[in-house]
Amino acid sequence: MRVFESMALEPWVVATPGLRARLAEAPLGVPRGDLRWYDPTRCASAPFLDQLERLDELTFGPQDLRMPRWAFYDCAELPGALVGYGGSGDRLPESTRALSIDADAFVPISMCMAIPMVLPDAWLVFSVSSLLDLAPGPEASALGVETLALTLAALRPRRVTGTVQWRSSSMEVHARFAPLEVRAAWVPAHTHAATCVFAFDADDAGIERALAGMGGEAGDGLVVDPDDFATLQEMQSRIEAGDSLSLVGTTREGLARVVWGRP
Repeated sequence: MRVFESMALEPWVVATPGLRARLAEAPLGVPRGDLRWYDPTRCASAPFLDQLERLDELTFGPQDLRMPRWAFYDCAELPGALVGYGGSGDRLPESTRALSIDADAFVPISMCMAIPMVLPDAWLVFSVSSLLDLAPGPEASALGVETLALTLAALRPRRVTGTVQWRSSSMEVHARFAPLEVRAAWVPAHTHAATCVFAFDADDAGIERALAGMGGEAGDGLVVDPDDFATLQEMQSRIEAGDSLSLVGTTREGLARVVWGRP
């Protein structure tokens, strides 16, 4: 049984009417009409959007990655989509239950943001998080994978680009969709230069492998030390020189493993 099922969570989406009409008919078997829908151009959606901002504050605030409210709206809610799972606050582990805004309301437990890119059927996915991340464990990682999988199934991108800090706990989530092409290993233009920019081709088979826990398995490869900035910069220099770098999985500690070339 998947984590969202064991917690009796329901899928939700924040999207404008035009984008909602373009979502898959039944992402991961959930009819589009059964998705809880929040239109960012309607005042009635404000309480739920407030809770999403609170989720972002709790999960990314300690990493100095909290998103300003205007960026939430201008860069995610209006041009793109937010997708996740939610339910009653009493579904949360006791250690995180008090963090929900209103335990009696429908609470967003997990979230993934996605923005369309310039190329057709290309999307940027970022900020995969959940309240379970505040008490890390296998269920937190699994719900992250389920949330990212739901996002991909709903939006049906052909090409996915993403960003994740090398030290981030969500590295394990993204690695489930490996192999990933590492497009950048060191990004001085980012708030945190030690950021991985990755890309991969999305399809139903890859989503199912990730949900089955078959992606990102242990194996060969260089383990990336997120604090070894010199090595990250050397990796970036090789990428810029034309070498291919692939993220193939994570260690048990959640550190990324990479290989030069295409696996």
